[in-house]
This record gives sequence, structure tokens and C-alpha cells, in this order.
Amino acid sequence: MPATTKYLFVVMDVLLLATLTTLTAAEPPLPRSNIASEDQGRKSASGQNALVIGASSLNSPVPQAQLVEAMLASGGIQMNFDSKFPDLDAVEELLKTKGRWDFVVLDAWHLGRTKADWGKGSASVPADFSKATARFVNEVRAHSPECKIILFPWWIPGGPKATNEGAMEVFQSCVEASKLNRIWVATTGPAFMEARLERPDLHITKSKTDAHPGKEGAYLNACSLYAIIAGKTPEGLPATLSLAAADGKKEDFTIADADAKYLQELAWKIYQRELKKTKPEK
Repeated sequence: MPATTKYLFVVMDVLLLATLTTLTAAEPPLPRSNIASEDQGRKSASGQNALVIGASSLNSPVPQAQLVEAMLASGGIQMNFDSKFPDLDAVEELLKTKGRWDFVVLDAWHLGRTKADWGKGSASVPADFSKATARFVNEVRAHSPECKIILFPWWIPGGPKATNEGAMEVFQSCVEASKLNRIWVATTGPAFMEARLERPDLHITKSKTDAHPGKEGAYLNACSLYAIIAGKTPEGLPATLSLAAADGKKEDFTIADADAKYLQELAWKIYQRELKKTKPEK
């Protein structure tokens, strides 16, 4: 082969290699799959243990533990929920049924109150609230050091302080106590009170004289807890949830689709609005 021909082939090879290199470098990186990322998040949350501690407000008309567990399951997050009566004089007894708790949700109304206060429907924040919060947190962390502790703020059952501002005062007290103890605060109280005042057509409470959650109120509280536990919007969750009955069978908990949409959007709106207050400082 003549030298000029050999030279020509060498030049062509060099040009071809340079072209391929340029094309490869110009190709954008493959996008990361959002679905894969979400699936990974679900896997990390699945199998964790969550405990809900509360009396009537967290069990009316059905237990919050069941509602939140069903909501998470509908989104592919399988968590093990349990609920306990709030005997805060025996927190260790409440906790020892599991070797480790990943989440503990407590109805903050019980902090700083004695059993003599039960049934009185007091909306005030007890003088011993902050100290009682610290005692509870220390006992939970002694059992499960990495546990995510969430306070469940209450709403105002009646009287002149049964307003959005009144519910926010309670919420702010929970925020202040939580910051001192580096724990989380749900937006249950503010969302519940806003829905109660804005949508009297819904069963946010059982009745005008009974401020315990009605069907839609329980669903709203579950949406607020879903937001803080899952870290994402409850919008799009099903209006019908399959709950485990006492006999082991499944029973449906259903509200109207339009009402579910309203409650999901409200829970997420309040959660986003108060997000800086709900999370503990690092």
C-alpha cells in the first residue's frame, strides 16, 4: 500500500475517533427515575414501628393508628402501628411491647394534666406542660434513642377561644416545648379548627355539643399525621380506606371523594405553612 494511502487511513481513523468522543460527551446524562427514588424512600420507611398514644380524641370514631396505617399502605409504605391508652405515669410500660419504636405520636393534651382533669374538656395549656413534655421525651429516648417523637396538638372545644387564633396559641405552645426537646409537632389542631369553622356541613366534630372528631375530622387528622410521617402530600389518597376490624376482618372507612380532596388539600396547606415550626432544629 502506498505511503500516502496509509497516511490517509490514519487521518480518517483519528477524525472518526474524535467525532465519536464529541458525540458521547454531548449526550445528556440519563435522568434519574423519580419512581425509583420514591420506591427507595418507601422501602426505607416500610417495616418501621409506630406507636400512637391518646384517648378519645385519637380514637373517635376509629383509631388514628388504623387510619394512618391504611393511608401509608395505600401509598406503598407498610408500617406497623399500635395504639396505647395515655398512662403517662407508666411510659416504660407503654413502650416495652416493642424492642424499638421508630415513631411515637402523643396527644399533647395529656401532658401536664392529672387524671382528675380528664373529661373536663379544658382547652388551656397546663402550667407543667413544658416539664411534662421533657419527662416524656426522656423516657421515650431511653427506650428508643432514634425515635421520631411527634406531638399531636389539640383544638379548642368551645367557648370564646374556639377560633383559629385559639388553636394557633395551643400549637405555638407545643412548638415551644418541642424546640426545647428537639421533637416534631403535627399540624392537627390548626387544620382541625380551620375545617370545623370553614365547613360546618362536614362532621369534623361528632356534633355541636361533642368536640371529639367525627368521620371527616378523623380523616383530616390522619392526613395531617400522614404529611409529617411520610414527608409528602396526602393529596390523591383514597377516600375509602380498608381498616382491620377487631375480629381480624377488613372494614371500609369511607367519606365522599370531594370531601376527601378538600381535607387532603387543607392538611397539606397548613403543614406547608407551618413547616419551619414542625421540624426540630438540627
